[in-house]
Amino acid sequence: MADYAEDKLRAVYKDNWIASVSGSFRDDRNRLSPDGLRVQWDAHALLTVMWDQWNAVFRSSLGHTERSLVSELREFRNRWAHQKEFDFDDTYRILDSVRRLLQAANSKKLPELEYQKRDLLEAYVAEEVNTQIQQSMYKRNRPWVIAFYSFCFAVTGYTLIAKWDGSEPSRYFFVSTLLLAFIYLIYRQYKMEPPILFGPHECRRCRKIIYRKDCPYCEA
Repeated sequence: MADYAEDKLRAVYKDNWIASVSGSFRDDRNRLSPDGLRVQWDAHALLTVMWDQWNAVFRSSLGHTERSLVSELREFRNRWAHQKEFDFDDTYRILDSVRRLLQAANSKKLPELEYQKRDLLEAYVAEEVNTQIQQSMYKRNRPWVIAFYSFCFAVTGYTLIAKWDGSEPSRYFFVSTLLLAFIYLIYRQYKMEPPILFGPHECRRCRKIIYRKDCPYCEA
């Protein structure tokens, strides 16, 4: 939106547009280039200027819907600056709001936003489906794991009882301990929740925190 905003500001303020923009910033941060001829735009600067200069500059080309989008994106930007958490719904809404704003401004960046929206949605749906499939398989295999533990205990216990050469108290103490261990393992299998297969985790290769199954940093 930077080129669009500069064109609209120049159309209204002519050569004084930079001075008018600087008046919208109420902090001590200098957002001008070293030569003072350009504004170093970022999300905060752009949204602040669009909101502050709406009636004078942008109202003629954008409508009430776009003004609401600017307000909404300012709120999300402030949440991001204060390190608030964002879930999938928040992220998708932000991308959609940005897309609508770019579309209203006929931005050339619109295809890139469309790709990011599709990529986010596809990744989310794929991970949800994969998680459901893996958890279903986990629950389906649980009885077989419990049966395997029971079989191992039966074989081990029978072998100890039949082949034990030591004293009787020692034999039954050892078998009882083994029985308790297997009961604990079976209980853990019965009560254990299916593992969470996706979510924030560390990539095994690059060691960066990722939110998808495939690491975007390691992909070509």
